[in-house]
Amino acid sequence: MQQIFTQDDVLLYIYNELEPERIQGLLRALETNQELASFYNESMKTVDALNQIKMDPTPSVVTILTEESRSSSLEIH
Repeated sequence: MQQIFTQDDVLLYIYNELEPERIQGLLRALETNQELASFYNESMKTVDALNQIKMDPTPSVVTILTEESRSSSLEIH
């Protein structure tokens, strides 16, 4: 029985969330399905670019979040 794979399956694979029993089938599909392989390659480029983004909040944002967290936290008796 031939399995059908979608772009969702590719994304699950990229993020290591695809069911283990489907991984080998997906890898074979990536070898034979040019459209799926292209989506995989573009997705990997996007993931790599996103992983390179470094965001550091300004000190004032950290202060505001910390104060807001303190004021909304539950008191323990």
